[in-house]
Amino acid sequence: MTFTPDFLRRNKIEQVRLAAFTTMRIGGPATLVTLESRADLAELLDQPHRWLGRGANLLIGDAGVPEPVVRLGESFEALEIGAVVGGRARVRAGAAVDLAELMAACVKAGLAGPEGLAGVPATVGGALRMNAGTSTCWMLDWVSRVEVVLPGEVEPRWLERSVLPASYRSSGLPHGTVFLGCEMELASADSALLKVTATRLKQAKAATQPLALPSAGCVFKNPAPTMPAGKLIDELGLKGERCGDAEISAVHANFIVNRTRTASCADVAVLIRRIRERAWRERGVILTMEVETWNCPVELHMHPRELVGVAV
Repeated sequence: MTFTPDFLRRNKIEQVRLAAFTTMRIGGPATLVTLESRADLAELLDQPHRWLGRGANLLIGDAGVPEPVVRLGESFEALEIGAVVGGRARVRAGAAVDLAELMAACVKAGLAGPEGLAGVPATVGGALRMNAGTSTCWMLDWVSRVEVVLPGEVEPRWLERSVLPASYRSSGLPHGTVFLGCEMELASADSALLKVTATRLKQAKAATQPLALPSAGCVFKNPAPTMPAGKLIDELGLKGERCGDAEISAVHANFIVNRTRTASCADVAVLIRRIRERAWRERGVILTMEVETWNCPVELHMHPRELVGVAV
């Protein structure tokens, strides 16, 4: 990847190990570009790259990735809360805003909605892209429009929420869409009650998920609304199984944790293959990855019938 002198002057480029930038604390070397200037977006989009938010919901191979990895800088961290008019207010958030910051600001302002996402680790951009959610709501439930750059384009545009074919863990927009921010129309509510709700939801997460250990969140999508992936994995007797320093969590079986921060992607891949093969062999269920993978073993996305009989 080559950049003009103006791009290099305005934006930070460094060599890193991606493990330091993911919640799983796994990932090999890469070139990290911090995009500070909107003026340089077109030049960046003209070259191969990958986008990185908080590094949650992501598993990166031990060899890293050859493409530069891009994260959004301070110019994409704007958070504006408008005045309440007629019981509603407009909130605008840049894609680099931390979701916890957005939630806290809305709670303080007495604006309802985002408190339902308490405890979800993400930037606004990442939450929009995968329609991050909990048992109570999804990110796009509260959004009125999004600012994006669609694949093949270089100029940002605003899209109304009504045209997004969003679904479970997906915005519905094409792969490669870049999210730059969003607007929300939120109803006013009692700030103290919103804070109580957010605290209760965070405490519920802490009681049922292994938040004290590095992980990428839920590894698999739920096969069906009535079949949580964690419950299925637990019933298969796989809770607590290990490979190296990676472990299928004894707290929540749909989490694989990095027990001592020294697990490798290869360790995690062994456990993922083991779960998918067992679910197919014993229940006939295809478990699909919810965690995004970069430069990981290809079998993580193969049909599980191809894994039956493979030693894992």
